[in-house]
Amino acid sequence: MIVVAIVGMLAAIAMPQYQVYTGKAQLTEALHLTEGRKTVIAERLQFGHSMASINGGTDGIPLDIPTGAGRYVESLVIASGTIVAIMRTIGVSTCAGGETITLAPLPPSGIERPISWVCSTTAVCKPQTCA
Repeated sequence: MIVVAIVGMLAAIAMPQYQVYTGKAQLTEALHLTEGRKTVIAERLQFGHSMASINGGTDGIPLDIPTGAGRYVESLVIASGTIVAIMRTIGVSTCAGGETITLAPLPPSGIERPISWVCSTTAVCKPQTCA
């Protein structure tokens, strides 16, 4: 009986932590899917395009993906240079389901500096690279 109680307590602690771990891994898929788009956006910014002109499907920017972007990511959209990934609601951890990850470029202060990116998310279980 004591063994059953101990196993029950361990499961009560472990399951929520596993959900957070799984959610972070699923949100990381969204970050990986944006890598190619980040490169194209950075190139456009370096060639002097305005942020407002950088949208999905225009001027060599990849098309937006309205559905089925990845195993856990439902959609990827580029609007005014900002990438927004929306997670699926089914088959995704409860802390990440239906949440968004937004990547916004910060234009460099000098010509020789790289473009940096600011990541934000509405998810509770945030990857370390996202605020």
